[in-house]
Amino acid sequence: MDFSIVAENLIEDYGMISIFLVVLLEYANFPLPSEVVLPFIGIMAASGNMNFALALVISVLGGIVGSITNYLLGLYFGKPILKYMSKKYPRTQPSIKASMWWMNKYGKMSVMLARMVPVARTIISIPAGINKMNINIFILYSTIGISLWNTILISLGYVLGDNLTLITKIVKDYSLVVGLLVVIAMIIFYIRKRKNVNQ
Repeated sequence: MDFSIVAENLIEDYGMISIFLVVLLEYANFPLPSEVVLPFIGIMAASGNMNFALALVISVLGGIVGSITNYLLGLYFGKPILKYMSKKYPRTQPSIKASMWWMNKYGKMSVMLARMVPVARTIISIPAGINKMNINIFILYSTIGISLWNTILISLGYVLGDNLTLITKIVKDYSLVVGLLVVIAMIIFYIRKRKNVNQ
């Protein structure tokens, strides 16, 4: 089943409540790619079927609730959740490692920075819970990061219109560049860490 198509149909048929629920599920690590769902919201807004600003606010609220859900999973169930995800969905392993790296390297700032990194941006909430980050700080930094990401993708749909192929290509290229930069940064971090240990 193509969940992206299901999500698009729900948003088209039920409007704002569907936006809230779909984005909530996406930020709670349900397999709904935001690079398809969020631009579709922008396309709907451009066609006059919904209010851009209201749709953006609702999407951010959904993202925050989904993120808090993951935070609580990390807080109460800890690392077994990440191990389960890594085992059941092997493709998430690099993102899980990246999320843990973000958390160890940047602390509370990682919650905001990782929101701009595909996949890692939803998983980062679990390490935040594991590390027992202050919930108010978590919500604040999450809100900033989620607002930036959602605004960019919804705006792409609004500006480029019904051209999901181009939007997907833009986001894919962005993801590759960001992913490469994260890998390079992780390698540099580990090299420096090993040097410090050996000195």
